[in-house]
Amino acid sequence: MSILPLEIGAKYSKKELAEILKESSLSTVREGIYYCKNTPTSLLFCDLEKQGKEKRFHFNDFFQGEYFHWDSQTTQHINSPKVQEIISGKRMPHLFARITPKIKSKTQPFIYCGRLVYHEHDKTTAKPVHMVMRNLDYDDYTDNEELLDIYLWKPEGRGLETSYKERKKYGQSPARKTKYRKPNRTERQGLVTSRVGQGFHRQEILEKWGGKCAATGCGIKSILISSHIVPWSESSDEERLDIENGILLSPNVDALFDRHLISFDDEGFLVISERIGEEILETLGVDIESRISVTEGMLKYLRRHRSKL
Repeated sequence: MSILPLEIGAKYSKKELAEILKESSLSTVREGIYYCKNTPTSLLFCDLEKQGKEKRFHFNDFFQGEYFHWDSQTTQHINSPKVQEIISGKRMPHLFARITPKIKSKTQPFIYCGRLVYHEHDKTTAKPVHMVMRNLDYDDYTDNEELLDIYLWKPEGRGLETSYKERKKYGQSPARKTKYRKPNRTERQGLVTSRVGQGFHRQEILEKWGGKCAATGCGIKSILISSHIVPWSESSDEERLDIENGILLSPNVDALFDRHLISFDDEGFLVISERIGEEILETLGVDIESRISVTEGMLKYLRRHRSKL
C-alpha cells in the first residue's frame, strides 16, 4: 500500500505537500484531486463547507464512521479511467480535508486523514459519481480536536443540504474491530478518562451526542468521557458496545454519574442523590435544571442506573 511520509491529523498546505512529496506542480493545483507523478497515489482535497461555490456543488463529502463519502469530479462517471484506478486499487487515494477553506480571509491548511480504499458507489450517480471509501488510518483513539471535528462533521448538522439522501449503516469493519481494546481496571472504575480505552465505541458516542456533553453542552472533545450508563463490569458483551448504553459527559458530570450521585429520569431530567446537595452541584458547575435527550434504547440502562442512586 502506498504510504506517504505524512502524519495523520497534521496540517499541510499544498505548497508544503509539493515540497515533501517532490511534486512541483502540486502547489499551483486548484482542483480537488491531484494525481501524483512519483507514486501511484491520488490526493483528494476536500472542503466540507464549500463557501461561495456554485449550486452544482453539493455537500456530499463527509465521514460516516470510518467510511468517507466523496463526490468525484463533475466530468467523471464510474467508467472514467481515473475512477477505475481507484476502484481497482491501482492508484490509492489519500484524503486531505478541512471544514472551511478560509477563516477571516485567511486560507486554512488541510488536515491529513490518511489512506482510502474503495468500498462502493451509488449506482444512480454520474458526473459526479458518489463513492464511499474506507479510511484505513481512521484513528479511534485520537485526541486531535481538528481531526475529530472532521470525523464528526455532517451537512445536516450545519443546516446544509446533501443530494446523497439515503444513508446506509456500514457498522465497523473487521479491521477496525481488531484495534479495539478493553478499558483497564482504572478506566473501568471511571477514575481516569475511559475514553482512552474505548476506541470505536467512543467515536460512535461522540457522533451520537454531536461532540458535546449531554448535560452541559461542553464541546471540548478531548476532555469528554464516553461513559457507560450501566458499568462495563455489570454489562454483557453486547451491552458493553451498545451505543444506547453510552452517554457523553464532561469530567465533573461523569464523576458524579459514575458514583451514582446523579442520574437522569426517563424524560432526561436530572435526578439527585440524597447524599449530595444542590449547592455542591452548583459549585461544580452542574445546572440542577439539566436535561438530556433520551432515546428509547437508553431507558432500560437509565432505570438500572437509577436503581443504585
